[in-house]
Amino acid sequence: MYLSINQLLVRPRGQIFVFIVLIIALIGISCGESDDSVVESDLDPVQITLPDSVFTADDVAAVGWKKSKELSPETLPGATSVWYGFYQQRDVEVRVYESHDEAISLGQDLADTSTGRRKPSSMIDSGAITNAQTNTRTSYLSYAIVGNLILLCEIKIEDCQPLLDGIGQ
Repeated sequence: MYLSINQLLVRPRGQIFVFIVLIIALIGISCGESDDSVVESDLDPVQITLPDSVFTADDVAAVGWKKSKELSPETLPGATSVWYGFYQQRDVEVRVYESHDEAISLGQDLADTSTGRRKPSSMIDSGAITNAQTNTRTSYLSYAIVGNLILLCEIKIEDCQPLLDGIGQ
C-alpha cells in the first residue's frame, strides 16, 4: 500500500504525525551509531614470538637497539621497566613484563591503544604521542610481543623486523 503526498495531506493530522515519527525512527535505526571498537580482522595481526622466553632490555640492546632513557612504568600496569631507544633511525620503546602471559594480559590492550589499533587515548594526536612531562612527541604505529617484551615500533613492523628476529638468537 503506497500513499501519495496528496492522500497523506487529506488524512487526519494524527495519522500523518504517526507516519512521520515512524519514518524518522526507521532512518535513525538504519543509520545507527557506530561503536568505537576495532575489528581485529581488518588489521594486520600482531606478531607474537618466543612465548616461553624471558628477556631484558639489555637483550634487545645486544641486537643493535640503542637504549636512550628509562621511562616510568607507572602508567603501564604490570610493566617492570620501560625503555626508550632507537633502532636503524627509528624510535623503539621496549616494555618489559615478568612473563609472556603478563605481556599479553596486561600489556597488549595498552599497546593497541598506543599504536591506534584501539580507540586512541587523549594523549594521541594524529598518531603522535606527546609526553606531558617532557613535551616530546613519539609516534608508534606498530608493535610486536617477543617473549615477555612488547616492542613498539615507530612506523611499521618491518622497520623493526631484524631487531625482533635477533632477540634470543
